Amino acid sequence: MSASRKYFIVNFGCQMNVLDSGRMEGILLEKAIKPARAVEDADLVLVNSCSVREKPERKALSLLGRLCKAKKHKPDLVIGFCGCAAQQHGEFLLERFPGLNFVLGTNQVARLGEVLEQAGLGERVVKTEWTDEGDLDCLFSVSKNRPLPGVSAFVAIMEGCDNYCAYCVVPYVRGPERSRKPSDIIAEIGNLAARGVKEIVLLGQNVNSYGLKRGFGADFPDLLLMAAKVEGIERLRFTTSHPKDLSEKLIAVMAGENKICEQIHLPLQAGSDRVLALMGRGYTSGQYLALVRKLRSAMPGLGLSTDLIAGFPGETEEDFERTLDMVQAIQFDEAFSFRYSQRPGTRAAQYPGQVPEETKLERLWRLDQLVGGITEAKNLEQVGRTKEILLEGTSKRDAQKLTGRSREGRLVHIAKQGAEQSIGELVMVRVAQGLKHSLLGEPLKQEPRGSWQGEGQCLSR
Repeated sequence: MSASRKYFIVNFGCQMNVLDSGRMEGILLEKAIKPARAVEDADLVLVNSCSVREKPERKALSLLGRLCKAKKHKPDLVIGFCGCAAQQHGEFLLERFPGLNFVLGTNQVARLGEVLEQAGLGERVVKTEWTDEGDLDCLFSVSKNRPLPGVSAFVAIMEGCDNYCAYCVVPYVRGPERSRKPSDIIAEIGNLAARGVKEIVLLGQNVNSYGLKRGFGADFPDLLLMAAKVEGIERLRFTTSHPKDLSEKLIAVMAGENKICEQIHLPLQAGSDRVLALMGRGYTSGQYLALVRKLRSAMPGLGLSTDLIAGFPGETEEDFERTLDMVQAIQFDEAFSFRYSQRPGTRAAQYPGQVPEETKLERLWRLDQLVGGITEAKNLEQVGRTKEILLEGTSKRDAQKLTGRSREGRLVHIAKQGAEQSIGELVMVRVAQGLKHSLLGEPLKQEPRGSWQGEGQCLSR
């Protein structure tokens, strides 16, 4: 591919996909391929897909179809389909989309450069094979040219999942659980800190089981303590935690280490024990409630978010009411609700008692109404409180405001007042207004604790 060419990456899905897109961008920049401002200006378009739910997969495939049509008028356009849906469908995608140049699976991101060379020779390539334990360095390799997304950066600590929940396609598209060496993770965090990153978000499909299979002599709480010692890092967050594997040791480390933010994403999925058993989640509603009590006892200001599914196969109205009861009892700060989506190859796709679509949508609406009301009420409760926020940049909705997050994860906006250089600072603010999804704050007079001097550019979307 000519060095004068330009790329554009369209990302769908979770934080792991965002991280993978950044890794691909670093590889392209190493090859002197420059970012395009819009997909229409690009000579290379990468679609990084998600298949966890039907809707994002459908959107990614629809975009791929439109790109292939556009290629009829721009024959030199190179199109790559990447990510979870690429891993799942593989060769079939080349058959369905004649204009597609290559398919790059979740385990093959580091080989993007090789695939581009093959595509440049006119080959149509599919790379979806799994790496083994010995190839983890390749799997997780991160280009030094990876652009920094800002003052906060993702770091993958593991890949894959061994839980095989009945509804979830992740083990099939991300593979079995594999953890990175602690030394490699800490080295990457140190590199990011040296480039000006202030906050690290550790990523894994189930961070609580980090290291348990490989026998590093360090579990996830140990890794958090190692990361907290990296000079320059002010804050640590992580996602996602599985309730069945969340240990009292982790709770104690979170409560005792100041750099670890008092925030946790703890997917509940359903409030009915019968449905949780059908899902294969490995815990009951009572066990989940007990865990929440322990977390909030250790960290009274904890920010707690969750995932919820409406209309799982066999879910009765009574089962769904149990979910509403749990949401009301726990009072999550934030919840991400979805209607159940049949995923090929999962056990739940074959379950009897599939819930009608209109029933799923009606339950999802009720769930969203409850969750939205709780979130807004909890935001209103924050008015008058003082919070430490890490300023991340200009608000996407209001160019006159800076935005950042509090330690418990709430989005806070403050007036910019010409203080662009304050991006990257930890500042104290008093909450002046609680909104539906965020807070408005007023900075308090203080000496800044350092500002961001990062480099790189934003991920094209």
